[in-house]
Amino acid sequence: MTTTKPVPEAQGPLKGLKVVDVGMLFAGPLIGTFLSDLGADVIKIEHPQGDEVRRVGRFRDGQSLWWRVTSRNKKLMSIDIRTPRGADVVKRLAARTDILIENFRPGRFAEWGFDYKTLSAINPGLVLLHISGYGQTGPYSQRPGMGTLAEAFSGFAHTAGEADRPPTLPQFPLADGITALTGAYSVLAALYARDRNGGQGDEIDISLYEPMLPMLGAMLIDYDQLGFVSARRGNRSTWSVPRNSYRTKDDKWVAVSAAANSVAKRLFRAIGRDDLADDPSLATNPLRVKRLEECDGAIAGWIAEHTQKEVLDHFLKWEVVAGPIYDVSQIFDDPHVHERETLVELDDPKLGKVRLQNVVPRFARNPGKVRWPGKPDIGADTEDVLTELGYSEAELDEMRREGVLRNENETAGEAAQ
Repeated sequence: MTTTKPVPEAQGPLKGLKVVDVGMLFAGPLIGTFLSDLGADVIKIEHPQGDEVRRVGRFRDGQSLWWRVTSRNKKLMSIDIRTPRGADVVKRLAARTDILIENFRPGRFAEWGFDYKTLSAINPGLVLLHISGYGQTGPYSQRPGMGTLAEAFSGFAHTAGEADRPPTLPQFPLADGITALTGAYSVLAALYARDRNGGQGDEIDISLYEPMLPMLGAMLIDYDQLGFVSARRGNRSTWSVPRNSYRTKDDKWVAVSAAANSVAKRLFRAIGRDDLADDPSLATNPLRVKRLEECDGAIAGWIAEHTQKEVLDHFLKWEVVAGPIYDVSQIFDDPHVHERETLVELDDPKLGKVRLQNVVPRFARNPGKVRWPGKPDIGADTEDVLTELGYSEAELDEMRREGVLRNENETAGEAAQ
C-alpha cells in the first residue's frame, strides 16, 4: 500500500481550507499559490506530461526555477482530466473541496463534465472560479487570451513607455498577477457569503483584462468626462509633479515621488531651489504640471551632480520621498530585506538551498509559511491523494497502464533550456 509521506504542517489563517488548482501557466495557479501561502491545502492537478510552467523561464541543471515559485506549498497530482477516470478523480475531489480553480478556454471545462450545475450537485458549498482571457461571456470569450493580450487590451501598454517609443509590455506576467490577487479575494468573499447564506457556494467569472482597469486610476473616467486619452510619458506623471526616475553621478538611478504639495516644497528646498518652493504658481500639482520641464529639469540637474548614496542620504534628511531603483541583486543584498525576511530560504531536493519570496501579507497571530518550493517530480503526490480519496492499489495500477496518471516515482523530464 502507498504510505503518506510526512510533510511540514500547514499554518496560517486559511489552514483547513481545501483548494483544487486545475489551472495552467500563471493566473489560475497563482491564486492557489497565494491561498497555500496562508495555510490552505492546495492540490495542483497537472497533465501527465507536466504543467507548462515547467517548460518556461530559466533552468538550472535541467530544473525549472519558475515552477519552484508558482507551485510552492502545493501537493501535486498528475492525471488526464479529459478521460473518464480522470474526470472521476476531479469529481471526487470536488466533493470534498471548498474552492476549485480553472483557467481553460470558456466552455472547455464544462465539455469535460465539470459545469457548475454538475459540480454543485456533488458539493453545494463548492466555489468554482473561472479565469479566462476575455471572460465567460461576450463576443471575444472564445478567443485565446494570455496576460500579454490583457495588458494590451486594457490600455496599460498604450500608456507605458517613452512618448516617442512603442507601447511597452512588462517582462513579467503582470496581468496574471493582478488577476490572481483579484481571484484570491473573490473566492474568500464567496466563502464568507457561503457561511452567511446556508452553505451555498458560487460560480465566479474573471477575465484577465478587467482586473487591470481599476489599477489604471482615473484613466477611464478622464476619457468619459473629458475625452482625455492617456498617452505614454515615460516615468513622468500627468497629475503629480515632480515624479520621475533620475540618473545619478555614479550612473545609478533614483526614483522620486512628490504627489503631496508639502513633499514637493521640501524637495525644491533640498536641491537649493527656495525660489521654486516659495513660488505660488508652483503650489499645487495642477500648477506644477504646467511647468513640468522646468521643475523636472531642476531636479534632474541636481541629482546628476551627486552619487546615488549622496542623493538618498540628503533627501532622507529633508524627508523627501525618494528611493533607489534596484536590480534584483541589490534586493538580495539590502539590509532591510534581510531584517524583514522578505525572502525565505528552503531546501530543494534537486537544487539544494533556494530563496523565494516570503509570504505576503503578514499576520501577527496566525502567520502563513512557505513550507516547500514547487516539487520537481510530476505528480509527486498523486498516489497519496488518490489513496485518501479511496482508490485501491488495483485501480491505481489500471490508471497507470491507461496513462491517466503518471507514476510519482518517475522523474519529470524538464523541457530543454
